[in-house]
Amino acid sequence: MDYNIVILVGMFVFMYLLLIRPQQKRAKDHKNLLEALKKGDEVVTNGGVIGKITSVDSSFAEIEVASGVTIKVQKQGINQKMPKGSAKSMTKSSSKAKASPKAKAKATEKKETEK
Repeated sequence: MDYNIVILVGMFVFMYLLLIRPQQKRAKDHKNLLEALKKGDEVVTNGGVIGKITSVDSSFAEIEVASGVTIKVQKQGINQKMPKGSAKSMTKSSSKAKASPKAKAKATEKKETEK
């Protein structure tokens, strides 16, 4: 009978150390992250959207995801804070996106001649 109690207590300790304690630590870290959010922080939402915080209140944050495009999300929906400079400037577009029609035509001709 005493052997069964020892096994039961051992299983509880095992579950606490491997499951409950790490989950509590992650929840505490996430709560601290949300409390420390401020304007200008670059964040990633749970949905994978990357942007820069433009305003924060007690429950919501507004995130600029593109130049002039902001979304309002619940603070709980923010997954992590990114290092400064992770989200590229949203006012400038990449050079590949703005390739001239002549450059595109040359690239197409080059591919055709290689075949």
